[in-house]
Amino acid sequence: MKKIWSLFGHLLEISAILSFLGLVAVVLLQVYARLFLPKSPHWTEEASRFLFIYTVSFASGLAIRDRAFVNVDVFVNLLPQTLQRWLQILLDFLVAAFMALVFYYSIRNLGIGRMQTSASLRVPMNYIFASMSVMSGTIVLYSMGAVVRDMRLAPGGGN
Repeated sequence: MKKIWSLFGHLLEISAILSFLGLVAVVLLQVYARLFLPKSPHWTEEASRFLFIYTVSFASGLAIRDRAFVNVDVFVNLLPQTLQRWLQILLDFLVAAFMALVFYYSIRNLGIGRMQTSASLRVPMNYIFASMSVMSGTIVLYSMGAVVRDMRLAPGGGN
């Protein structure tokens, strides 16, 4: 199971890196075209927006995995260690529950995207809307993984 989680994490990392590199390339093309060409391509603004959305979507689950989100822990640090652990478990569970709801509705929203195409790229919008499913799905997986991991570490939680 650890091998599958590791492979999944590597796939998300590679996807985030590739979408970010694509974003950088498109923005550089846009800047170059505006400075040195008589006319800049009209599709670069839309492509950069979509690549940015996918970069965030791929990286958000990884941020949950690595606990890389910024948080204000002044109040939490005043609590006893045991209560801090249980509060973290509760927060991870609430994030997972909320993102599961977002995931459900993002899947339903994909049907709407089949009927639309993007203005410049003419890409079916369900491909773009799928970014919300990727983001919410990976956050649910990693948040629930954190809940399970922290439950095992919590006093009276298994190990």
